Amino acid sequence: MNQIYWLTALFLSLSLEISSQQTPQESPLSGHPISSFHINRQGYSVAYDARNKNPSWVYEHLTSDSLKGDVDRSNFSFKEDEFIPEHLRSALADYRGSGYDRGHMAPAGDNHCSVEAMGDTFFLTNICPQSPAFNRGYWNKLEKHVRDLTKEYQNVYVVSGSLYLPTIEENGRRFVKYEVIGENDVSVPSHFFKIITCEDWQGGKETRAYILPNEAIADKTPLERFETTVQKVEKAAGLIFAK
Repeated sequence: MNQIYWLTALFLSLSLEISSQQTPQESPLSGHPISSFHINRQGYSVAYDARNKNPSWVYEHLTSDSLKGDVDRSNFSFKEDEFIPEHLRSALADYRGSGYDRGHMAPAGDNHCSVEAMGDTFFLTNICPQSPAFNRGYWNKLEKHVRDLTKEYQNVYVVSGSLYLPTIEENGRRFVKYEVIGENDVSVPSHFFKIITCEDWQGGKETRAYILPNEAIADKTPLERFETTVQKVEKAAGLIFAK
């Protein structure tokens, strides 16, 4: 994986790294607690937050070639991730009747290249509860925009993730409040972020960062309205994006 936005802060001793060939039981543990699960898969890497039952971040490296393929997403179903201990993972039942979509962080549309890559996007460790109008509308539009960038740039690096931002009450006090769904208390993010680094054929790089609310957004709303700085995403997410 390219290191442009490799999240070094999560790769220290407080994380458990899992490849698709391992289970957590096979990974050596120190005396330190594990605060996140880092899983490498064919089309993406993910850091899973077991407290909120959502991915903290998902990393992708896209090119025009990597997007080629004709694997049909309709042949796949969402599935629980057995790499995560059962008492720490989200379950299919958590989403039933919740009113929320199972929103991809690494989109299925980015992984038509192979059956394995497409199937991996349906693990619940790659999924967050999203407003249906947001998931099927503006979030989907943004995902397509990212894919279109591969027509202009040699490499596109994407980090997507969930946020829980404060709201201001009438008395001026600020609170972080969010809904949880299912018996496993899967947190519903208030916002989502995407950080996109585009690299041209001469090696020049351009970075764009966005924070979007988990709610219906009018289709004609300019994407620039949600543009922000990498530093503001770092502050909101509690992450450091390696430069």
